[in-house]
Amino acid sequence: MLLALVGLLRFWLPNVLNKIADLFKYSTSLSLEWNVRSVWEVMMNLSWQCLLIMGPIFLASLITAIVVNFLQVGSLFTVEPIKPQLSRLSPIQGLKRMFGLKALVQLIKSLFKVFVIGYFLFDVIRDNINIFPALQGINVFQSATLLGGLLFELAWKAALAFLIIAFADFLYQWWEYEKNLRMSYEEIKEEYKQTEGDPLLKAQIRKQQRMLAMRRMMEDLKQADVVITNPTHYAVALKYDLAIHSAPYVVAKGQNELALRIRAIAEENNIVIMENKPLARALFAQVELGQMVPTDLYKAVAEVLAFVYKLNKRKRYYSA
Repeated sequence: MLLALVGLLRFWLPNVLNKIADLFKYSTSLSLEWNVRSVWEVMMNLSWQCLLIMGPIFLASLITAIVVNFLQVGSLFTVEPIKPQLSRLSPIQGLKRMFGLKALVQLIKSLFKVFVIGYFLFDVIRDNINIFPALQGINVFQSATLLGGLLFELAWKAALAFLIIAFADFLYQWWEYEKNLRMSYEEIKEEYKQTEGDPLLKAQIRKQQRMLAMRRMMEDLKQADVVITNPTHYAVALKYDLAIHSAPYVVAKGQNELALRIRAIAEENNIVIMENKPLARALFAQVELGQMVPTDLYKAVAEVLAFVYKLNKRKRYYSA
């Protein structure tokens, strides 16, 4: 914006000076009967001439500001920054803004701007130090032209330096904006809770589901035909019921402590317990709860069930 303003003044300033000269001529050549109407007309004419002089500068500055902001953030209009916020009255928030990282960056940027302007001012004065004493011997117009040229030289250098600073600041603001968009660890956890559910609640639900499944398995175990063990590491309970499955299926299985519990329940309910290490390991590894025995284990399971049925038949015979 500063660069555009300096460029405009560089080419528009001669017209401004000519219009100002015409304005003075107009003011000094007035010969009116002074009353309210004549004073009003003079003031309106002078205001119009001033508008013609400064209007292009103001208009160019406005257009430059709009274009520059559009190039940075696109088509964006919001009244959010001018809305009243109570946090702006908070001393704590004020201290955070004064001593935060953003405030430090702004301070460094402002000091750097002052340093740049001071350096270029020193550079212009140093290179033209011999010219200033000669200003006493020339007229006002020549002095103004000379000083105006020096000021424009200073303005061009400062504007180009500010352009570089603005580009660097734009990259920094972009990086800071992207960083602020990232969620913190707590925000990620909260979002995960909202989308996937509370992990603690889900763990509690899974625990309840395991307990219900265990209770159901122990109830089904009481209806098993046989429990095959390893003898203490594995325990698999089988049942053969043509109304449910066309082959024997697993109603309960467990390892270590659960295997011992299955054995205990089987003993309480007079279920036959048979030790067959290879078959117990194979059934535990290959068959899930409610699934039928695979075909490659049919023969071994059939032999076990045949023995169980014969044993149960014998028990019923002797009890009778």
